[in-house]
Amino acid sequence: MRGGMGRGTLAGMSLHIAPVDADDPASVAAWVQVMSQVCDHETPHFPRVSERAGQLMQRHRFPARVVRDRVAWLDGVPVGRLELVYMTEQNLKHLVFTLEVVPAYRRRGVGRAMFEHVLAYAREHGLTELVSSSSLSLPGLPAPDEAGPAFATALGFTNTLPEVQRRLSTADVDENVLAGMEAAARAKATGYRLVQWRGAAPVELVERLAYLDSRLMTDAPMGDLKVEPEKPDVTRFRRIEEVVAARQRRTYHTGAVHEDSGDLVAWTFISIGEAPWHAFQQITIVDPKHRGHRLGALVKVANLRYFREGEPQTEHIDTFNAAENSYMVSINEQMGFRRMAAFQSWQRDLEPAAEPAA
Repeated sequence: MRGGMGRGTLAGMSLHIAPVDADDPASVAAWVQVMSQVCDHETPHFPRVSERAGQLMQRHRFPARVVRDRVAWLDGVPVGRLELVYMTEQNLKHLVFTLEVVPAYRRRGVGRAMFEHVLAYAREHGLTELVSSSSLSLPGLPAPDEAGPAFATALGFTNTLPEVQRRLSTADVDENVLAGMEAAARAKATGYRLVQWRGAAPVELVERLAYLDSRLMTDAPMGDLKVEPEKPDVTRFRRIEEVVAARQRRTYHTGAVHEDSGDLVAWTFISIGEAPWHAFQQITIVDPKHRGHRLGALVKVANLRYFREGEPQTEHIDTFNAAENSYMVSINEQMGFRRMAAFQSWQRDLEPAAEPAA
């Protein structure tokens, strides 16, 4: 949530919250404009979403969820955006939403009016658990301002899961460090072999990938967030791959296969889009039955090298970890990832007939 904590006023001004439609280029352009203006203030180190990428995001949606985007217009000017997401297979009572107000229009009541829209949407669809996020200040890592946490607290949310974004600058990668990490990992990983691929997974791996992917909500630290585990689903996993490809993101994957069983037991990947200088380190997960063999470090080091061979122009790779995920944080920091920003997840339980905030 990125609004102002003051109540503000909309007296004499006309606020209209309208849907974003892939077939309406003007609505997509306004949606992208708001994202860019908020990004300039909140996360200026991130690449901006282009209108072309925005169109692809609108046209190609991930499975097992319903996504509705809105733009808030104040006297004909786009001043905020909402993203409303609910799941269709698990966590059926959750409404995960993004609420952003352009900094110049905060403290005018825009954010509160948008939140009333969130509450109305939740009531309409029978959703009783609201989840959102904001920037966060940590020691030595100040947020751009304290508006998001103050706004969330004022609306009755409780903080649940702090996350820290770290960045690896590829020019600073120390190959000696990576070699040392690889050697230490291989000494513990006897009986495992690495596999690598780009884009869609080989058919012989997809069932195990769907299993590992489904464990993410169970195995990753979730703080006080109330979430249900996912069920493995190969069809859903293949559909996710199709959406990623349709959005024109390239992915580089490394996994570890247990030689005795033939099972894929560890997996990580990096993705890159239209900004050639920037990528995201995404999932890294190890089957609980195969932990203690440094497979997380092994696949991450190998995949970083694999990615850099394919995308040598990339300058920065960003990743996010729960602040309490000390194991993965230690691997990332040893590889050279350094803290850039922090974020906070927020949660609020609603009664079925919850009234809008005053």
